Amino acid sequence: MANERRIAHIDMDAFFASCELSQYPELRGQPMVVAGRRAHTPRRKPDGTWEFSRLKEYVGRGVLTTATYEARALGVHSGMPAMKAARLAPDAVLLPVNFELYRKFSRLFKDAVRSVSPIVEDIGIDEVYADVSALDQDSTEIACRLRAAVFDATGLSCSVGLAPNKLLAKLCSDIQKPNGITTITMDDVPTKIWPMPAHRINGIGPKANAKLASLGITTIGEIAKQDETWLVENFGRR
Repeated sequence: MANERRIAHIDMDAFFASCELSQYPELRGQPMVVAGRRAHTPRRKPDGTWEFSRLKEYVGRGVLTTATYEARALGVHSGMPAMKAARLAPDAVLLPVNFELYRKFSRLFKDAVRSVSPIVEDIGIDEVYADVSALDQDSTEIACRLRAAVFDATGLSCSVGLAPNKLLAKLCSDIQKPNGITTITMDDVPTKIWPMPAHRINGIGPKANAKLASLGITTIGEIAKQDETWLVENFGRR
């Protein structure tokens, strides 16, 4: 196993929201979004409990930074205008952005990954790649070690995808979110990757996805069947 190229993509689950829940555990299981200003900071009541703002109180042109999975079930998501989200989930708890807190947990998360594999590529505050090719354990065991190390260091969950390259690893980390593990080899690609929607590939946005659909392409497998000439003719070299 150590001779095979194996790349892990470790992606924190609803990272900003999870960081906030570590500070306010009483909000677990409730719809909650991060988008507010300092005025939306929770206020301690005389009995020691917290008084939280609600999304329906938001006024402005801002967008949601993140949302818990319970809030997402109501149709809201990161990047959505907060006023629009308020119409969908008016009673969701509203918290202000706290980047100092997020940076703290990000450092803990990345140090935990490096404790398992020192070859790490930092690609964002809440995600990294790790080259685990030199490790002797099988892929599932390595993925479990990574997930456990992150949880032990942060108390937060992450999802891990482990595959022969970064593109596949990133696709895999999203398959069983949250707190999921997906490992594949190249032999698994036709059954596990080809059927996935084309837009799941990092870099295929709404416009490219719409153009693919107009060309009759809806899955990753259908893209893979096209030759380089077809891709260049329709999408250019970049």
